[in-house]
Amino acid sequence: MKEITAKVNTVELINKDVYQITLQVDDLEFFAGQYLMVVLPTGEQVPYSIGSTPHELPNITLYVLVSDAASLASKVVEYIKSNASITIKAPGGDCHIHNGVLDSNPEHILLIAGGTGFSQIKSLYCDLVEQNFTGKVSFYWGLRTAEDVFAKDWLEEAHKYSPFSLDVIVNEQSDQWHGRSGWLYEAILADNPDLNQSVAFISGSVGMVYGTLDQLELKGLSIDRCFSDVFAYAPHPDKPVL
Repeated sequence: MKEITAKVNTVELINKDVYQITLQVDDLEFFAGQYLMVVLPTGEQVPYSIGSTPHELPNITLYVLVSDAASLASKVVEYIKSNASITIKAPGGDCHIHNGVLDSNPEHILLIAGGTGFSQIKSLYCDLVEQNFTGKVSFYWGLRTAEDVFAKDWLEEAHKYSPFSLDVIVNEQSDQWHGRSGWLYEAILADNPDLNQSVAFISGSVGMVYGTLDQLELKGLSIDRCFSDVFAYAPHPDKPVL
């Protein structure tokens, strides 16, 4: 990863606790699905998936969840808001479609996101669209409540113009939500009961990634055909002995 100066274009609160940040970088190459590190003045380096695609360069997009005013994410957003330019390190990560996965001619690519894991999966999804990929691709995005949904304009455009399927699943039912609800893995398995010939990219919290993977493995998804940044820094928790 190399150190790069990025110009701050916009910092926008797009729902109750998610910020969309756009930066301009003039010296960056990356694969869709990779991440960058925001370098704070304290020396802390905070990773965020790049939520845009290489063809959108020199502009890049980040989605940052700030659930607590005292959190590190809040410190990152305040730092970016108060500076015309920031230092980043990029690119990082091997969870991308140029890692050889397409060489196996997968029957189906599952793109699975929880919360702001959306950022990485959106980048992969849009890059496959940009490449005019002709295989079967399904994007599943899980959130806790209807209020947690963001990037609604992008969702509307993607539903209209993308050749791939896109489903948003909200865990908690409410009068404000008229789409699919329940557990994310349940929606995936309802649509895809046999995953033997599928590959999956999963982005979200450690618990979300491994919890989803465990369920999908039961229906044939091979761990060797599943990719997540989580694998690089968080080993799989021990499964209970039955």
